[in-house]
Amino acid sequence: MSALCPPPSPAVAKTEIALDGESPLLAATFAYWDNILGPRVRHIWAPKTQQLLLSDGEITFLANHTLNGEILRNAESGAIDVKFFVLAEKGVIIVSLIFDGNWNGDRSTYGLSIILPQSELGFYLPLHRVCVDRLTHIIRKGRIWMHKERQEHFQKAVMEGTERMEDEGQSIIPMLTGEVIPVMELLSSMKSHSVPEEIDVSPLFAAF
Repeated sequence: MSALCPPPSPAVAKTEIALDGESPLLAATFAYWDNILGPRVRHIWAPKTQQLLLSDGEITFLANHTLNGEILRNAESGAIDVKFFVLAEKGVIIVSLIFDGNWNGDRSTYGLSIILPQSELGFYLPLHRVCVDRLTHIIRKGRIWMHKERQEHFQKAVMEGTERMEDEGQSIIPMLTGEVIPVMELLSSMKSHSVPEEIDVSPLFAAF
């Protein structure tokens, strides 16, 4: 994974999460499609560890990959597309949910993704449906938040006699953080406390 060579990009805001036990997750990301600059990562969530497994630039490079090709996306209103990437040359797997939403009054395409080492593929696959359901729930809450926030800012602008709109992109991050952390905790807990794939039963027969 250290062989990645991402292009230079602006610094991306990052939240490090302290987790109990081993985390199979490298990062979670929230990205969007910018009509001028292309795919851009808005925020990164990563487990707080002593060993840096992926740099912020590498995470950004991988997350941007999930929105490549979405410029011509023509999905039904409210649709959420699940993308599953196995990037063997990068040594990672990416699960990304692509959706449309309104940000600052403009309709755009977004991606909420989780990134894991390819070595965790066997661990992750049985949990795929659960993770997709949790991420879908986050997206639905995010859409509701965007809609309410946009209405509130519009009403405020009308009352003040101005067309100025606040940047709702920044303030959505705390809400997303509160929803992403439980997903990271779930994966960490499953990694630390799940039933091992192989159980040695020979001691059970030693007494016979």
